[in-house]
Formats: sequence, structure tokens, C-alpha cells
Amino acid sequence: MHFADGVIPKDYLGYVRHKYLWILGGIILLFILLVVSISVGAAGIPPYDVFLSIVGGTIDRISALLHSTAIPAEELSTTDRIVWNIRLPQALAAIVAGIGLSVAGVAMQSILRNPLGSPFTLGISNAGAFGAAVSVILLGTGQMHSSVADAVTVSNPYLTTIVAFFFCLIATAVILLISRVRGASPEVMVLAGVAISSLFTAGTMFLQYFADDTQLAAVVFWTFGDVSRAGWQELGLMALVVAGTTLYFVANRWNYN
Repeated sequence: MHFADGVIPKDYLGYVRHKYLWILGGIILLFILLVVSISVGAAGIPPYDVFLSIVGGTIDRISALLHSTAIPAEELSTTDRIVWNIRLPQALAAIVAGIGLSVAGVAMQSILRNPLGSPFTLGISNAGAFGAAVSVILLGTGQMHSSVADAVTVSNPYLTTIVAFFFCLIATAVILLISRVRGASPEVMVLAGVAISSLFTAGTMFLQYFADDTQLAAVVFWTFGDVSRAGWQELGLMALVVAGTTLYFVANRWNYN
């Protein structure tokens, strides 16, 4: 849209206001879903109590931070312990992961000039799954803590994440290389992404064929995605990475348009 004589059209201002209203509504809906998701579990908590715990706990922690004091553990109620020590970091980790995926999709669509661009359609997610399989099966980061069915975990999630990220970079480099080829249309990019996705999926299945039961379960567990073991430390790392990349893309947003 071109602005004549530096005057912003009223239609555009209305469009911007409409967009802000949608964003505000989405934030409100997200908070409601956050409260509802925290209230559901083995120990049921009424949503109103969850809301009071989040608001009251936030105020208490800000006050303790300003006064350089700590909140005594014995002063926390059972509800506060469940909300703040278990469920809230897990729910926030899911939100941060969703933000990261959305930012990645928007960046890919803008850079590749392709509305179908996303980590899934371009095979980058499958490349990450292949990297995780390499880490679990070849580097031995999957293990079983006990005979319980849900005790299969990834013993070194940081190494697994690094290896998965490395293979994501490889897939991204291939996509960028194809995008620089003269005459690479959006259709060609999507087809190339499908081919890359199929290639890494085949590689993952090939590794799974030689994996034992524990390694296979760990690969499937990682591929499904899980935030049940996310704590405040993991949430901080995720938020730092997502915030840094988001600020970078926002700062360079005009270069992508």
C-alpha cells in the first residue's frame, strides 16, 4: 500500500485497529486456556483458584524480588505448589514453543516468498526428528529408568536438541540453496520440501529399524513432543532463544517485505 503525500488512509488505520483487536482477543483467550489447562490434572483445581494462585503468586514474587527476599516454602499452599512448581512452567513452555513455531513459519514465508512455507512443509521438522534419532540411537541418549511404561526418557536432552538443530540447519541450507536457483517457483519450493521431508523420514525409519526397544521408545517420545518434564530452568532457556530470534526478525521485518 502506498501513502500519498505522507497521509495514512483511514481504511489502513481501520485495518490496523482491527488487527490489534484480534491480537488482544487472542491474548485474552490464551490466558483463559492457560488457566483451564492448569486446572486439569490428577489433582483437580478449580479454575478460579488457579487464577488466584497465578495472580497472587506473581505479586508475591515481584514483591520478594524488589525486597531481595525469598518466599518461605512452608508458606506455600498445596495449590500454589502444584501450580507454580509443576503445571505453570509446563503450560508456559508449551506457549513458548508455539510462539517459536509461529515465528519460524512467518519468517520462512517472508524469506521464501511462499505462503506455504513452514518447518513442516519444507521438511525442517523431519530433519530435526532425524537428528534426534541420530542422537538417541547412535549417540545413546535414550534410556529407561525403570520398568514402568512411561519411564523411557531422553537422558541428555541438550545434546539431542543440538544434534536435531544441526540437521535442521542442513535442511534449511538446502532450501535456501534451491530458493536461489533461477526460476525456483513457490511450487518448486514446496515440492523440494516434500522431497526433503520424505528423505529425512526414510532416514529416521532406517535408524529405528536397528534400534532396540528403549531407543525406539525414546525416539518416538521425543518426536511426539512433551513438556511434562519442563521446569523453570528449561522454560528460561526456551524463552531466551525464542525472544532473541523474535527480536531479530522484528528488527529486520522490513527486509523481508
